Amino acid sequence: MSENIAEILRILQNMIAIGTIVDVDHANARAKVSINDGEPGRWIPIPGSVGKNYRGTNHLRNGTQVLVGSPSGDPANGVILQVFYSDALPSVSTDGAIDMVQWNDGTTVTYNTSNKRLELHSSGDLVVSADGAIGIQCLGDLWLDAAHIHAQEGGI
Repeated sequence: MSENIAEILRILQNMIAIGTIVDVDHANARAKVSINDGEPGRWIPIPGSVGKNYRGTNHLRNGTQVLVGSPSGDPANGVILQVFYSDALPSVSTDGAIDMVQWNDGTTVTYNTSNKRLELHSSGDLVVSADGAIGIQCLGDLWLDAAHIHAQEGGI
């Protein structure tokens, strides 16, 4: 009977675990995770951002803490359920009114719900393209501030 209890406890302990990503296969959207500083298991799927009208890419990185769920308590069937901030990878904003996406090169997209301001900062060139027209409409002032302003065919 105690062997059955030990097996049940092992299964329960393996159903949900916190681990750290140690290797990532971006092309196949999967990762290897170390749980309790142990040897990483097999490649497991990385969760995607998929909706009716969009698909997003969230490439995870080594060192990211994740919550792994293993159906039937078998880590071979594990999937990443959630991603956590950590001391090594903290949140990019501590202001509850700000939603922000930040890339490694410093490029950011920020929306502040307090002042209803959307900011886009590119650490390199910023190119806007459309198969149709591009319109700018505002109820306030329109400012262009640059070293040179060009109006020409072609572009960057």
